[in-house]
Amino acid sequence: MGIISSGQPKMFFRKVALKDSNEIRLNADMIRLLMAIDESKDVLQISKEIGMDISLLKQMLSKLLKLKLIEPVEKSIRFLNKNFLESLRLNLSEAVGPMAQILIEDTVADMGLKMSEIPDHQAAELISNIAQEVPEENNQIEFKKTMIEIMRKNRL
Repeated sequence: MGIISSGQPKMFFRKVALKDSNEIRLNADMIRLLMAIDESKDVLQISKEIGMDISLLKQMLSKLLKLKLIEPVEKSIRFLNKNFLESLRLNLSEAVGPMAQILIEDTVADMGLKMSEIPDHQAAELISNIAQEVPEENNQIEFKKTMIEIMRKNRL
């Protein structure tokens, strides 16, 4: 099994405190990666943050795993539900009319996501990206206000 594959959910790792004090040798890339690992960041976020390409990142993760300096973390990712997406569509329809659904789908695709798999932690980014496409500033502001209130109610 590869460390990162396209069909796999986001992978998270955490640092592990070693129980024994055997000598460990790390190269600069391994140290850079180890310093950036935080269980709240997935490997793609870390890759962008430290400017390391995915193939090198995979190699360094494998080495750190073998050395038992990191371990995988299971994270359950919650996705935006149909009610939220319907509220998004209805509110956007008030601002842009019948193009709302197409605008939502295009924005989701531009973010590299699927309509059925939009992580709830990306709701604000989605709303912000969509709002930028609303032609009139007054409509943009009203759309954002309404959606922020809906996010609060849904605890996003």
